[in-house]
Amino acid sequence: MFTEADDETDGPRVMVTLPDEQQLLATVRRRRHVPGPGPRWWYLLELPLWAAGRGPDGRVRADLGPVQFWAPADVCEPLPGEDYGDVRTDHARARTPAFLIEETPTADTDDVEHLVVHRGDCAAPAGMVYPAAPATARRAAAAGAARCEICAPPAP
Repeated sequence: MFTEADDETDGPRVMVTLPDEQQLLATVRRRRHVPGPGPRWWYLLELPLWAAGRGPDGRVRADLGPVQFWAPADVCEPLPGEDYGDVRTDHARARTPAFLIEETPTADTDDVEHLVVHRGDCAAPAGMVYPAAPATARRAAAAGAARCEICAPPAP
């Protein structure tokens, strides 16, 4: 049953086009920006579908069984009069790289850079730090980069 409390938690509606070209009204629950190639914005949508439930008397009845799914923004058409400003936005979290390569000045001269290889989650670097894949860390180690004495990264 629809109550006023439901109205406050309900989100804005969009017209979503499904892969088979059906168009349905869906409720927007969240949105997410995804870096990289392909669709950049995705929406978590909810469709109000039927589900079998049991009443207090034990009999099977039709209940609301909402289904949630992610859809690319380009298949979601905003509707006039809907306010999308309060839709929760998930922010992409940066992945921890396998390794970090730090450029530090050498002790004997400030003009020459020295490389140090760290674990990707090491907090010790104080110089310029660059995320590195294992192959990059391996090349740096082969070129003479030191291994961090604090995090003791494995040999790349």
